[in-house]
Amino acid sequence: MKLPLFPLPICLLPEGYTQLRIFEPRYKRLVAESLKSADGFGLCMTSEDGKTIYPIGTLVHIIDFETLPDGMLGISIQGKQRFTLGDISIESDGLKRAEVKLIDNWPSAPIEDNERYLSEMLQNILKEFPQHLQHYQVEQFEDIAWVCQRWLEILPVQAAEKYSCINALDHQLTQDLLHTVIQCA
Repeated sequence: MKLPLFPLPICLLPEGYTQLRIFEPRYKRLVAESLKSADGFGLCMTSEDGKTIYPIGTLVHIIDFETLPDGMLGISIQGKQRFTLGDISIESDGLKRAEVKLIDNWPSAPIEDNERYLSEMLQNILKEFPQHLQHYQVEQFEDIAWVCQRWLEILPVQAAEKYSCINALDHQLTQDLLHTVIQCA
């Protein structure tokens, strides 16, 4: 599968939601192509300096778009499935495309009573962002893998640390990171 790529210093994982401001012509083209084909595009996390694209990204779909008050294009996207990057090509306007191989998402796991505080804290944080919270279902907060993914999207840790979690086969490494970060806070 070949996808246009949108490299950014943010993390978005399957079933996650975020909004982007689009102003560069190459990314306007990416949006137009993605809407026309309904194939989506690849959101790839970069290092903080933007020089490194991490080799696991997320296939995302545009679920809404609008013209923002400043005239820029705003899009709302939702993560669908993780992928690994293959060969990357760069087109004349700078848009990157890559062959990608879809990989399994983290398996769902019921949240244990001793981990419920992670779900409750996340819900409290998301109450401050109702445009995000409305895209999530109450049942999702009962899945520790899903909860860990949402935490990973918002945790203020280095991209390399997030990537090591993203690269894992399940949520456990992220859960361990959360325990460390929350205990230190």
